[in-house]
Parts: sequence; structure tokens; C-alpha cells
Amino acid sequence: MRNRTLWKLFTVVPFLAAMLLIGMIHMVMLAREQVMPFAEPYGRATLLPEIASQAGPVQMTSPKTFAYRSGNELIYVKIDNEGRSSSVVRSVPDSEFFQSYRLIGEGKAVWIGANNKLYTSEWKNGNWSPKKLLTETEMNGVQAIQGGTGKSVLLTYNDEALFVGISSGDDAPNWIKLNASGIKQVQGFMDKNGMLSVVYATSREGNTALHVVKLDTESGKTVVMEKLKDLELVNRYLEDYTLYADNSLLRVAYTISSAKSGKSSLQMLTFPWDKPTDLQDERIDLPSSETSDSDTILQPIFSETDSGEATLVVSSVYEKNRRMSSQEVYQLSFHETQLKSSTKISQFGGFAQYPNLAQEPDARIAVWLDPVNEASYRVYYATDQQPYQERMNRLTADDLRTAAENLPLLWGISLVTWFLSLKWIFLPGIYLLVLSAFWQHQYDSRQRLHFFISLAMYIVVKALFIQDYRKAVALQVMPEALQPILVYLCMLIITALLVYVSTRQWRKGLNDRNIGLELFYFVLLDVFMTNLWYSYFMSPATF
Repeated sequence: MRNRTLWKLFTVVPFLAAMLLIGMIHMVMLAREQVMPFAEPYGRATLLPEIASQAGPVQMTSPKTFAYRSGNELIYVKIDNEGRSSSVVRSVPDSEFFQSYRLIGEGKAVWIGANNKLYTSEWKNGNWSPKKLLTETEMNGVQAIQGGTGKSVLLTYNDEALFVGISSGDDAPNWIKLNASGIKQVQGFMDKNGMLSVVYATSREGNTALHVVKLDTESGKTVVMEKLKDLELVNRYLEDYTLYADNSLLRVAYTISSAKSGKSSLQMLTFPWDKPTDLQDERIDLPSSETSDSDTILQPIFSETDSGEATLVVSSVYEKNRRMSSQEVYQLSFHETQLKSSTKISQFGGFAQYPNLAQEPDARIAVWLDPVNEASYRVYYATDQQPYQERMNRLTADDLRTAAENLPLLWGISLVTWFLSLKWIFLPGIYLLVLSAFWQHQYDSRQRLHFFISLAMYIVVKALFIQDYRKAVALQVMPEALQPILVYLCMLIITALLVYVSTRQWRKGLNDRNIGLELFYFVLLDVFMTNLWYSYFMSPATF
């Protein structure tokens, strides 16, 4: 009786062992698939605890410090030499109305406040100083630019004009008014020689145009002010743009979005200062996979290296495989007017938006947002510092836990693929049924022989139909080492041997040998193990 009970328990042990062993392998594979490869050279992204409550790139306030708004607070984040973050929380300087704000370094803020007036405040002795009115004119937006010459520039605008405020140190801005109506966006860039380049977008009667201004901040003289390009937009609209200028070229990267599909394309407009008629406007395509280009590129922003080279950072679709796509951060470099290379600098599997990049001689820090809803965003950063990579570029317990949560779905997929396996059973099943019906004596007297004949039929049929598990969609998520047909056949043999050993042990509990039941147990366990293993690759789900 005791042996009978142990035998009944043993019937389920191989099934449980298969679930445990295959489940552990799948858990590790899925965790690696979700988070690896870690983006080089930046490493795995770090999530900051404070949520951002305003869309837009974080503001770089010093070489390794950036800030963003979280509700009625400003979060200043500092990255140390090992890539660890620490934060300081300040209240916003104006609780009444605080919009379109810009931070100048770590100690000054400029914003549009009550009645759309422009205000400023300084951080002193642990508090914001009383706000100070900068101009009586109502404004629609403001941008702050700091140059290497010690000057700071405010770009602000309303429906009638563009205003450039130039100041040194704590001096009040010296305002220059440029007549320009219908301004919707404005972006500026100041080079190390103090030359200010401004590109503003206007919209009149549904027509959108880009205009350029080049201004000497030393003399206040406007060197260039002209229309750059009329944008022909049919069922599309200008979304974001950014610019970079040097002594020879002005580069404007802008995105055009479709009002119908929501897809966005990236354009690069290049304007030589000495040849204003030699204007190039080319589409920039980025690969989202090995076979196709991205159909969505968002929020371009230029970043400058210490040597004065320009790189462009964008958010773009990335398709890792058939069940994992995301919106990641890319860094683009150019040679004169041509795209030279593109590098993916994030690999976090979410929807990266509003990227920014700070580049210093000893470190590069990439920061981006991941939307939670329309009013809140998670904030991620990654850096190329070696201690950061060594600490971050490894699987964690959270990775394994998240992967384990998806195992029941894989097991459900294995039950669905059960029906694929019915064809394997057909031939040996017919063989045993015919044998038992017409040659019962042969069936009973030569059970060992007929068991192996039926088992051989089963394995041969299974080998012939092994292509069921080699579909293109399955190969996309399969490691290269597992893709050769020889590996499939080896796994078939190994699985058959394991199941045969289990069947031999299970048979010891039978009072009389029954090759039909033996084959049934073999097939049941074999199909369970096979489908459980291949469910990882056959699953169409997005985890």
C-alpha cells in the first residue's frame, strides 16, 4: 500500500520538476531579455524617487546638476563621481503663478507670473528672494541661455515682437526688441565668442515658417535677420525644434508630426552663414530594427561637447524583438551636413521622452522622462562613469521577480500549443489500436518490442514536425545558440531520454504492463515538457 501511494505521488513529480527547472530558466532568460543589453557606454538607467509634474527636458544648472519641477517644488539633482544621485528640494519662488520657468545656474530663476509678466528671483540664505519684475510687457514664453563669456541671455516673446535681454552677472538685462509677429516657439544658442543665434517659428493663417536671427551680444548689433524656410504642412504640424551654431553653420533639427497618425519625422535644416542661399533640408531616418526605420522621432535637443562638437539627442522607436518595443534615447553625430552615426543611449523598455544630455570631459549624463499620465512623469538618468556601469549593469532581484510574474502566462501559452502536438500522437496511436484489435496475442506477447516501435514512430513524427517551433516569430526571440536545427534534434533526444527514465520508474507501479498506458504517460510528460520549454519563444505576448 505504501509503495502504491509513493508511485501515485511519483506520477506528478516529473511534471513539477519540469515546471520548476524550465520556469527558472525562463525567468532568467526573460529578465535578461527585458533589461539587456545594457546601453553602452551609459549603463542601466536609474529611476529617481521624485515625479516630474511638467513636460519638457530637465534643466542643466551646472556640469553635473539638473533640476525639474515636482508639484510646487523644484528638485535639484546632483550626480557624484560614482554616478550616485543626491537631491535638494526647494519650493517654487512664486506660489501665485509660475509658468514657462527657466533656471539660471543653481541660484536664479526666471518665469512668467501674474498677468503674464516676466519675473526673477535669486536663491539666498536658504530662501528665494522677493520676486522682481523684469519688464512690464506681457510675455508668452521665455528661454534662458548662458554663454561661456559670462553673459546670460533671456529670449522672450509675445504676439507682436521678440525680446532679447542681455545681462552680465547680476546686472539687469539690456533689452533689444525685434519686430516679429505670430511667434509660437523660440530657441536660441550662444557660442563661446558671444554670438547669439535665435530661430523662432511663426504661424499665420495656417502657414508655418522658421526665421533666424544672429546677434552680437557685445555690441547688441543684429547681424542676420531673415526668414529661413516656409514649412509646407498638410495635415501635419511643427512640433519641436532645436539649434546649434558655429562660425560656419547653423543646424536646426525639427520634428513634423501627422495630425492623423501621430507619427513624427525628424528633419535637419543646415544653413551656411556665408552662403544663405545654400539651404539644405533633409530627413533623418533612424533604424528601429534591422529591417525598418523608426516611424516616430520626438523632442530633439542639441548637446555640445567640451571640444565644441555638436551631438543631437532624440527620442525614437526601438524594436528589440517581436514582443518588445520601446521609445528610447538616441545620440546622433554629424559630419558637416551628413548624419555620421546614431547610438542608442538608453535601454529601459519604457517610453523615453524629453531627453537631455550633459557632456563634460570626465562624464556624460543622459536624463529623460517616462510618462505616467498627462500630468506626471518618472525621471530616469544614466551616465558613462565606470563605477556607475559596474554597479548598475547586472541583473537584480527585482528583474527576476518581474520576470517570474509572467511565468503563468507562459504556462498558459504551453496549454494552447498543446494542440500542435496532437499530430505527433496520431501514427503511434493508430499502430497500437490496430495491433490490439487484430493481433491481440502479438500485442500481449511482445509488449517491449511494440512499445519501442510506437515510441520510435512518435519521435520520428515529432522530428518531422519540428518546424512547428521554428517559425520566424519564434526565432526573433531565440538566442543564436539555440537556433540551429541540430540543437532542436539534440533537445528532442535529451527530452525523450529524460521522459523515458521517468516512464520506466512510473511503470514499476503497474500491476500488469500496459504499453498503451506507458506510451500515454510518455507522451503526456513529453508534450508537457516540450510545450513548456517552447512557450517562451512561441508567446506572442508583450511583457
